[in-house]
Amino acid sequence: MSRGQSCLITLVRNRTRQNHHSSNAQRRSLTTLESSLDSESKSDELHKTEMAKTVSKIIRERRRWQQTLLSDFPSFDFADPLFFRELLSLQNNNVMFSLWFFRWLCSSFDYKPDYVSLNLLFSALLDAKAVKAAKSFLDSTGFNPEATLLERYVKCLCEDGLVDEGIKVYYTLLKEMRTVPEVATCNSVLRGCLKARRLDRFWEIHQGMAEDSEVDVVRIQCLIQALCNGGEVSQGYELLKKVLKQGHDPGHAVYAQLISGFCKIGNYASMSEILHTMIAWNHSPSVYTFQEVIKGLCKNEKQQEAFYVFNNLKERGYAPDRVIYTTMIHGLCEKGWFGSARKLWFEMIEKGMRPNEFTYSVMIHAHLKRGKVVLAKELYCEMVKSGYGETTVSYNTMITGLCSYGRAEQAFEVFKRMSGTGVARDAITYNALVQGFCKENKVKKGVNLFKELKALGLKPSDRTYDALQKMRNLKMSDSVAAASLNEILEIA
Repeated sequence: MSRGQSCLITLVRNRTRQNHHSSNAQRRSLTTLESSLDSESKSDELHKTEMAKTVSKIIRERRRWQQTLLSDFPSFDFADPLFFRELLSLQNNNVMFSLWFFRWLCSSFDYKPDYVSLNLLFSALLDAKAVKAAKSFLDSTGFNPEATLLERYVKCLCEDGLVDEGIKVYYTLLKEMRTVPEVATCNSVLRGCLKARRLDRFWEIHQGMAEDSEVDVVRIQCLIQALCNGGEVSQGYELLKKVLKQGHDPGHAVYAQLISGFCKIGNYASMSEILHTMIAWNHSPSVYTFQEVIKGLCKNEKQQEAFYVFNNLKERGYAPDRVIYTTMIHGLCEKGWFGSARKLWFEMIEKGMRPNEFTYSVMIHAHLKRGKVVLAKELYCEMVKSGYGETTVSYNTMITGLCSYGRAEQAFEVFKRMSGTGVARDAITYNALVQGFCKENKVKKGVNLFKELKALGLKPSDRTYDALQKMRNLKMSDSVAAASLNEILEIA
């Protein structure tokens, strides 16, 4: 090998070694730089996290936290978006602290919140169900959230009773953002309309949904409830039949709604059909459902059928509560079946259910209706001793009962006792006595009480005016009373 070749080889080898050493040095330098940057980044993140914890604690515990932050950390950049997000994540349990901090940033610094931070804060407000705060946040910032957040906002508004605002945002999604809302969002708007008794808006919105929106079980529940609320119970029943034929079960609440609706209009054939259908679909009627049936039957003078349902309820293993017992006792008393009513009264007490004021009132009226004044008074005393006390309601029970069955003078004695015990008299007290005295042709006393009623600023009932008008139509021997009566009715 020539010297020239040897030198060339040596030179190449040396350069290769130099390049190799230089490359390794550069790699080591880059690795050190990356490690340093990573360390600085981690240190910065850790600093922000620790700072967020400190700030969060100060906001919670200090009344004048704004001044504390400025004086204790004069050089810290509170307007850093990453710091705000860290603070927000720490205050999930009380997002209002984050909202206060956000407002402070906006008012005290040249702070321009980024879109991500705005979305995060708005989302946190919705998570906390702080609907009014969320609405105020949108109004003050002019921020337009993403569609998914707006859908959640619609649900929150409707659940909180702000239905008109919920509908407005719903139409923003449809028309301005051209978004087809999820089924759950559509249903929340419909439920909100039902809750607010806005049937006009319900049907308007439903018609707009009909073409594009999926109809699920919740939608069916809303539709049947809307039909029942609007007095179209039969149409609701037809919809139920159609749904059941398709193999869908709309749930317990729908059956109960229809049963209640048919009870109110006195359609007991359809009510009975639904009750049987309900059981066939493995839905056991609740005690409340049975109470609706019994109340409806009694209201429409079908006490015998109501009593059958009541006994059937017990045979099925249900335990009727005090409300059902009282409803049935009242129905039996109205029919004049006092023996059965009295039997249920003692049965209720034996089962550990204490009669309430209404239950006592029902039995007191029943005794008075039969002319058993002594028994009525004894029961009244028992009611007072049971802890209900001598109240306007308890006195009115006796006064109304006595007047209804031709014992206005005895009712007047109870009336006089009210002032002695310091119990206030109300419009019911006076109206009952005026009607009672007119019924017994004791016009002068009736007129005097009527004048007292008016002087106290109380309102006479239509039945009171009717009773006075009947007296006016009769020929009265007492000319003074007749003149007073004419004067009262002419002024009225």
